[in-house]
Amino acid sequence: MTIRKTFPVIFAAAALASCSSDDAVKDDGPSEVTFPEDFMWGSATAAFQVEKGLGNTDWGIWVKTPGKILNGDDPDVGGPDALANIDADVAVLKAANQNTYRFSIDWARVYPTRDAFDSDQPDADALAAYDKLFAALRAAAIRPLVTMQHFTLPDWLSDPRAPEEPQGWERPETVPAFEKWCQRVAARWAGEVDWWVTINEPLVAPLAGYVQGSFPPGLVLKIDRALEVGRQEVLGHAKCYDAIKAADTIDADGDGKASWVGIVQHQRAVEPELPDEPADVAAAERVRYLNNLWFINAVVRGDWDDDFDGNLDGPKDRKADPALANRSDYLGINYYSALTASARGLVLPVIDASIRLDRLDTDRPKTDFQWDIYPEGLRVILEEVRPYNLPIIITENGIADSADRNRARYVLEHLFQLGLAREAGLDIRGYMYWSLLDNFEWAHGYCPRFGLHTVDRATAARTARPSTAVYANAAKTNKVTRAEIDALPPYGDPTYCE
Repeated sequence: MTIRKTFPVIFAAAALASCSSDDAVKDDGPSEVTFPEDFMWGSATAAFQVEKGLGNTDWGIWVKTPGKILNGDDPDVGGPDALANIDADVAVLKAANQNTYRFSIDWARVYPTRDAFDSDQPDADALAAYDKLFAALRAAAIRPLVTMQHFTLPDWLSDPRAPEEPQGWERPETVPAFEKWCQRVAARWAGEVDWWVTINEPLVAPLAGYVQGSFPPGLVLKIDRALEVGRQEVLGHAKCYDAIKAADTIDADGDGKASWVGIVQHQRAVEPELPDEPADVAAAERVRYLNNLWFINAVVRGDWDDDFDGNLDGPKDRKADPALANRSDYLGINYYSALTASARGLVLPVIDASIRLDRLDTDRPKTDFQWDIYPEGLRVILEEVRPYNLPIIITENGIADSADRNRARYVLEHLFQLGLAREAGLDIRGYMYWSLLDNFEWAHGYCPRFGLHTVDRATAARTARPSTAVYANAAKTNKVTRAEIDALPPYGDPTYCE
């Protein structure tokens, strides 16, 4: 999950005119929705946000840079320390009736130096820690959903202290190195994992890092570099997909398929700031394509829109490229809220639009991040991906709600929309709440509270919030009723932290 994705788009263009936010179905329909017995109920985390000792990453350097993190927060101080609390985390997953846990394996923890990676000498303590996590999950009958790269990169590939030099995915060695990383992880843990994520939210990090400046390497409005990162991530995903498929031939779940490999996209319900203004409507279509569809088009259909103009007629564009097509067995969707697009204000190049994600001029209730609470928007973005005809997992959905006054209603209303989407024929396999724990939320440190469980900053003790029981009941009964939602208090005012 990322914080305050102020520029969530800039990677490609070409409108999908089929599903605007005005099309959201506010259906009075059934009194309940149900989910199948094998539905994946779970929670999500990411290594850097819940582990300690990752100072040898680009983010590890970033958090030590004065002024980059709210309140000077540090993931090594007062965080969940997940690898030292594996039994506690598996216990709270089990207690909440969850059968799936999405987490990431950190590249820099396993290979702390370039020499270690080049000689394939993984860190023994890192392997032991992740082995312990897998063993605990297996004993509890909890399915792992494993992410290969969740924002952070080893400092030997990405160093924000030299931002003017090529960093991370800009470097020519990163894609082949990532391919090797994926192959090695899949080979080692093939017997434990059937569900893999290559890259989490591939368009968010370059936009935050090269356009907004809140992520490493901390640059502003370096559009060309951001676009190149997006291109390289497509290539990296495809190489990782092939590597996992070649390395993981073991059916760990016993469900008849050895490996499901997918991309995880951050999707927003995109709306024009002024619905009656044609320029804003056109801007929203450009943003929708850029944020929601460009990457998927490349890795599912093989459509390489190199110049991000929405047409496959450029000199470097390719249609149905066999090296890219059919490289996602399912779509991982992270959904939190809506955004508005306008033809006025800070209009960004390529996308030719300005974007707003928080404090939208709507009458919807807000989260602690001042994001709109918009469950119907989940239906909107799910309908956008219907044409790809792939299974779907909601890999993140959650709310910053330190008082826990709105979380229960938020979860049930989004699950209800998910159930309606399933009834409408979408193949939705699971739902991962973000997050299992209060954690380090990138540039906003420990300020936002997304967790189903609080974490004591001194002892790291986990405590379930009251809303956890509501989610646990949905997972136990495989259903959500309108009566349950109606019995909850209405949304209250947020408590935004600065």
